[in-house]
Amino acid sequence: MEQFDHLTAYRELGPIYRVFYRGEDWVCVGGLKANEWAWGHPDRWNYADPMKAFREVMGSTHVTQLDGPVHRAKRKALKPGFAMSLIAQQIPTIDQVVKQFLTEHIGETWTMMDLVMETLTEANSKTVLKTALTPEERRSFIEFEEVFLPGVAMSDERRKTHYDNSRYDELKPIVFDFLRVVVEGRLNGHREDDNFQTIVDQRNSRENPPSLEEMIPEAYLLLMAGTGNTARTINCGLRFLQEEPSWYAELKEEVKDYEAEQLLRGMDSFPKLKATIMEMERIFPAAPVHPRLTAQPLEFEGYELPEGTRVLHLHTLTHFIDDIYEDPFRFKPRRWIENEFPKKAHGTFGGSSHICLGMNLARIHMPIVMANLIRYFDLELDDLPKIEVNFNYGVPQSSDLVGRLQLLDTIEQTASSRQ
Repeated sequence: MEQFDHLTAYRELGPIYRVFYRGEDWVCVGGLKANEWAWGHPDRWNYADPMKAFREVMGSTHVTQLDGPVHRAKRKALKPGFAMSLIAQQIPTIDQVVKQFLTEHIGETWTMMDLVMETLTEANSKTVLKTALTPEERRSFIEFEEVFLPGVAMSDERRKTHYDNSRYDELKPIVFDFLRVVVEGRLNGHREDDNFQTIVDQRNSRENPPSLEEMIPEAYLLLMAGTGNTARTINCGLRFLQEEPSWYAELKEEVKDYEAEQLLRGMDSFPKLKATIMEMERIFPAAPVHPRLTAQPLEFEGYELPEGTRVLHLHTLTHFIDDIYEDPFRFKPRRWIENEFPKKAHGTFGGSSHICLGMNLARIHMPIVMANLIRYFDLELDDLPKIEVNFNYGVPQSSDLVGRLQLLDTIEQTASSRQ
């Protein structure tokens, strides 16, 4: 099973069923009850085995593949770097970098995925992990992230083939040697006013103070984690917005007076932009499925799952259940203004103690990039590629949305009015 119709299986078989996947038997669970059950007791899951690809690449202390108390301690140590209070302080700079980077590339032909990912990586290098990246270094980080992540969802054999057939072995030392220099500098007294400095300053308060080798992947998390997922979601959202001209016009009207500082108070000033982003997250989930391994005997819906059972948690299957979201395959942002939905029906960032560590950063990046694109630029597209909604295990929706940004007069007019 690589591409499997989980929605039909859920409708016909219910919230639990078996599949044969990657040469192994798996139990699939999906729906609201499954989300509540799977997220309800995080310590009953083993993450080390299903997430071992992260350990192979990022080391034995990488947060994604840790379990139980060790995982919670690591999350607690990293949380200050991803705290909304610190990220919010970076909002004006993030906005400035995004606006400048997009403006510098007007008229150039890009895939929107690449343009947004470069924009976000540049923004991170000026805010949460301040370090000077040349364009070549920035692209090396991006290419490594885009090669590394798809391998996580592959079998051991396929992952090895995937890495062998890419520039993985060339890129990994470039990325980690660069970050080694950054981390060594911080440990030797160099300081920056950024989120990573908070992690560095608090390292000795941990029960087991981290080594240089442990802190290198932590630096990587701040610089790169989630940039590809956010860029992919924006790419897909931009494509579907082309078919909603009336909604797009309402968005342009809403953000015509956009200022980044307004986001310091949340998104109450931009209800339609918030609705658009929620719909983009819903229909284009970055990680549609999470693999798990039972760490103890469990029971769900009357079925016994012995310790060591491989489970595919379809945590975003709820996004496409029409009893929750009417006409779920339709891109319809207005639904978020007209309705309230169960919190556990929105699984984009996962849940419980393993909820996406970078969620706060993604929730800042998305409105800033979208507001700038809508307010200041016209997007000229070569065509409208088809995007298949996919909630199978692995990297989901993507498309070669190719086009060029053309600058509106708004930036120049705004600058003139402030002089």
